[in-house]
Amino acid sequence: MPRIQPVNHTAATGDAKALLDGVKASIGVVPNIFATFAQSPKVLEGYLGLNKALSGGLLNARLREQIALGIAGANACDYCASAHTAIGKMT
Repeated sequence: MPRIQPVNHTAATGDAKALLDGVKASIGVVPNIFATFAQSPKVLEGYLGLNKALSGGLLNARLREQIALGIAGANACDYCASAHTAIGKMT
């Protein structure tokens, strides 16, 4: 059981709902990490902004996901490995 409960996307309101709607429109699902960040919409907004800024760098999306998978493996993080495998299949 997570320490901080994810926001239920269908019950979300205000900024949290708008941000989660954007995530769902972008990748088709709302991963738990995004729903958890939505407990503080500014945290989710900041995280999404950071991701957007980093996506404008020199590394393409496929290579970024390959790096993320390698890091997930090094950290033995099944959650991250699963998420980045799914995202990698979309790139």
